[in-house]
Amino acid sequence: MTTGKNLINRRAVLLGGVMAATSVGAVFAKPKAVITSKSQMPDLEAMLPQQFGGWQIDRNVIPLAVSPDVAETLSAIYDLTVSRTYVSPRGERVMLSVAYGANQSRALQLHKPEVCYSAQGFRVTAVEKGEWRVPGATIPTMHLVGVLGNRVEPVTYWMRIGDDIARGWYEQNKVRLKYGARGLIPDGVLFRVSNISSDPVRSYELQRQFVEDLVAAMSPKAREVFVGAVALGQAG
Repeated sequence: MTTGKNLINRRAVLLGGVMAATSVGAVFAKPKAVITSKSQMPDLEAMLPQQFGGWQIDRNVIPLAVSPDVAETLSAIYDLTVSRTYVSPRGERVMLSVAYGANQSRALQLHKPEVCYSAQGFRVTAVEKGEWRVPGATIPTMHLVGVLGNRVEPVTYWMRIGDDIARGWYEQNKVRLKYGARGLIPDGVLFRVSNISSDPVRSYELQRQFVEDLVAAMSPKAREVFVGAVALGQAG
């Protein structure tokens, strides 16, 4: 027969065991950064070709400057950034912006263009998800239109976090928590293309063709950095 004192002791042992297991689990589950030094970060400039599929950098176009406060915020979040404007043989221009962050914890996670464009005074409209199929990859995309005075800028972007692609706040945090549960803090890339046009439908098709040509010209390593293993069908 189990006495009250013995029952209390058993409960204390069980509780102590649970607390010990939780403590040990917390130690092993503490997120560890994947990227630990500058030498491990991708060389974005080298990975993005200057010419491909008829496209070439338009050096006469200066990227739109962001406000000082926005620039300060971005410099604290991103370790590497590249901004270029490419022109096609037909004179069509597409702006490319890539930002890399080695630490995708909550405090340093990629900032979505909806937020950044709004911070620069744009009115953000027509935000919707999509999917682009390009040779060798199926890329989940997010689309929006930024309006600032007479400037109308259709935008397409995705966020590569670890091996995955995320769009918007919900998917971004879902992926971050997925890696956190494995004790990892993944790196991330914000990949954004846009152009100036009042016709979003034609703009998105132009941007899709641009991305298709760009991905086709990339090395396998560069594709993994910008698109991610899941979209490339390479995730284990």
